[in-house]
Order: sequence, then C-alpha cells, then structure tokens
Amino acid sequence: MRNPCSGEAPRHVRPRALVVDDQEMIRVLAARVLADGGWAVDTAAGIAEALALRPLEFDAIIIDTRLGPERGTELFALLRAQDPLVSQRCLVLTGAVADPTPDEVAVLLKPFRADDLLDAVNRLAGHRPAENGPWDGVRPGRAG
Repeated sequence: MRNPCSGEAPRHVRPRALVVDDQEMIRVLAARVLADGGWAVDTAAGIAEALALRPLEFDAIIIDTRLGPERGTELFALLRAQDPLVSQRCLVLTGAVADPTPDEVAVLLKPFRADDLLDAVNRLAGHRPAENGPWDGVRPGRAG
C-alpha cells in the first residue's frame, strides 16, 4: 500500500521485534516491555511458529535457548543460513550459563530486569541505550 500523499511505500513507524519463547508469561512480559519502549512486537512459541512470521523481516529477534523440546540455537542456525548477518539482530535469552550460545550473538542472562531487555534490544537495532551505566547481564556478541 502506498502513501497517497507522497507516492512512496509506507515505512514502519516503529521498529519490529520478534520474541520467541515457549513460556507464555515470558512472551507476554517481553512483548509488553518492548511495546512500551516503542517497538511493534510479534511473538512465537517455537521454531515453526517463528518461521511462519518471516523472522528475517524483523529489526530484532529475541530467542530463548530452550523452546520446550526444541533449541533456540536451531532457529538461529536456520536464520543464519539464510542471512549470515542476522546475528547482528539477534538476542539470545538464557537462564543457564551451561546452555551453548553462538559467540557472535548477544546474550541476556535470566533473570533480567525489564530495562535490561529493552536496552539490549535497542542496542541491537542501533538505538541509543538508556544512560544507566553498564549493560549488566548482557554479553555482547563477537564478530564471527
């Protein structure tokens, strides 16, 4: 659909985020935090549901490491096979230090505060982070 005034295709007014977590409570809370922070948010409970939403079209993709019997790293690997630069837009959530996570992806350790999540996602998208000091609980990804 085109903007009748400008003749240009409309652009997303708000950046888009996809939250992939098998726990409904986490999906709802993360979506609320991000929406309150200016993001348009979609959610998915697993890999198939996430893929149906066309995740590569999102500005940020937040993936839990454990998606029931599935692994969030499997979703990340599928996305990276399609777009090698997707790691720059992914944030992995994990509650277990022992969970394997790709080196090139930012990781947010559970439990985290709402501000930690919003700051980490904003940083992925190149938004200016809140001026509240260091990014506690966030491991920046390394260039792969």
